[in-house]
Amino acid sequence: MLENRQISQNSDITYGKKSAIEQVFNYALNNDENFFADANVIIATWNSQGRITRINPFGQKVFGYSEEEIINKRWELLLVNKDDRFKIVNDFIQISKGLRITNHDIEFISKQNKKIDIMWNHSLMNYSNNQSEVLSIGIDITNRKLLEEKLSRIAYYDDLTGLQNRSFFVKEVKQLIEVKSQFTLVHINIDNFSQINDTLNYASGDHFLQYVASMLSEFIKAPDKVARLSGDEFAILFYDMIDKDVIENRLKSLDEYIGPSWEVNHNEFFISASKGIAMFPKDGADSNAIFRNANIAMNKAKKQGKGRAVFYMEQILKENNENIKLSNQLQYAIKNNELVLYYQPQYELTSGKISGFEALVRWNHPQKGLIPPMKFIPMAEETGQIYELERWIIETALKRKLIFEKEGKKDLYISINLSSKSLSSELNFTELEHIFSNYDIDYSHIVIEITETAIISDMGFAVERLKRLRRLGMKIALDDFGTGYSSLIHLKDLPIDIVKLDRNFVSSIEERGKASVIIKALLYLALDLDYEVVAEGIETKEQLEYLKKYKCETGQGYLMSKPITIEEVQQLLLLDKDNM
Repeated sequence: MLENRQISQNSDITYGKKSAIEQVFNYALNNDENFFADANVIIATWNSQGRITRINPFGQKVFGYSEEEIINKRWELLLVNKDDRFKIVNDFIQISKGLRITNHDIEFISKQNKKIDIMWNHSLMNYSNNQSEVLSIGIDITNRKLLEEKLSRIAYYDDLTGLQNRSFFVKEVKQLIEVKSQFTLVHINIDNFSQINDTLNYASGDHFLQYVASMLSEFIKAPDKVARLSGDEFAILFYDMIDKDVIENRLKSLDEYIGPSWEVNHNEFFISASKGIAMFPKDGADSNAIFRNANIAMNKAKKQGKGRAVFYMEQILKENNENIKLSNQLQYAIKNNELVLYYQPQYELTSGKISGFEALVRWNHPQKGLIPPMKFIPMAEETGQIYELERWIIETALKRKLIFEKEGKKDLYISINLSSKSLSSELNFTELEHIFSNYDIDYSHIVIEITETAIISDMGFAVERLKRLRRLGMKIALDDFGTGYSSLIHLKDLPIDIVKLDRNFVSSIEERGKASVIIKALLYLALDLDYEVVAEGIETKEQLEYLKKYKCETGQGYLMSKPITIEEVQQLLLLDKDNM
């Protein structure tokens, strides 16, 4: 019979009188001979050398040893982590001082080499012969630990990629801030990820995210961490690093490591990511500020173009707040008739006659006045408002074309810009086709302008959709011709009819030298491929004469006319066609 036992389950380390639970446990051990044998908890005693002196059948079963095998065995031989022996030594020291230790978790290993987690309660037993032992009551919590680990994985890890998730990173950032440890948070957003989902399927999108996650995991080394925040957004946590140059170099190396493209089912997608960077303590005093500012910087990077990295500054926050306000107001701009189309005339350069107009949207804001497209088009693309906006532009332009035809001006072209978002989304593109089918007009005098970057970012699907527009009778114009490598490498493969010479090349005409040679080469290349050439941004007579000399057929620019209202268009068409 065990005597003078003290057993507690109330706290980690306590000192004082026995609790009610202890008293009940002591009574059971002293008055029920079967309690030790039948208890469904581990009951063991051990001496100051850490040797087991007694263990009940349930404990023998948990550890997988018979009574003969485990008696006199040292606890440390059963430990998974040998460093835990210091815990046992410390426990004995605390217990010998009269303290009771409760709810102490230690991981052991069974005879069958199975890891088991035991939660212990220790008390000192003083015998009448002045000898003492430690009485330990243990509960097998292995299954509970496994469940806790599973729940922790659900709570702190991303199921698709296996990376840590936003919740984990928020907790980690909070802990770093508490101990005032400097760090850098990089918010990453994959550019044009929606194209994969829209043009292939969501399974392919998931495979792509897993690929990016694996590349990030391989590149980022401990102690730094990487997480998937949501959707196509990831984050990197650089510990104890706030050197701007070092971070820039690391991110450049990361871009090179991931590679320029990803291929699936014979479709090649170019990979780039926009990155926003916030540092602690410089860029925020708490986790909310750090995450917010990294996100704001990332959005700023996206507006600057693909694959950019931007460090947070207070000015960016002010701009972001203004953009949010403007974005909210844009939702009502169409309903409130605040949008208006301006038309920039395009001229036959040799005859001086008007050949058509490029439709350009403006926002007539009730407080801010006329807002140019560069102020709100990128924002609309980012928020998804571009779809509704472009549908309004297209319908308004088609209605104007219908009026031109009724007035006998059937030969006038109207050029309409189409964003990469609209081109890459099959759902939206189908809606645009439906709009086109509603208007009984001569589509051979409708020109759809698309940028090089919109085509090259998703070559296969862009070509297929442009061909669908051409089957309706429309002409396709490649905007900003000459600014990207797609013009020269892929030009012959594109279903286009017109190339628009970028205004930057036109403005360099007067510089002579190398720029002049490049312009001539581009003009000759386009003409050899039987494309019509439209020059943008003509501002001087010298530029005009140069373009005419090298067979550029059509042009637009402030030399001839700035973008004008429809009322001004009507007046212009009444004038003599020879207005140059």
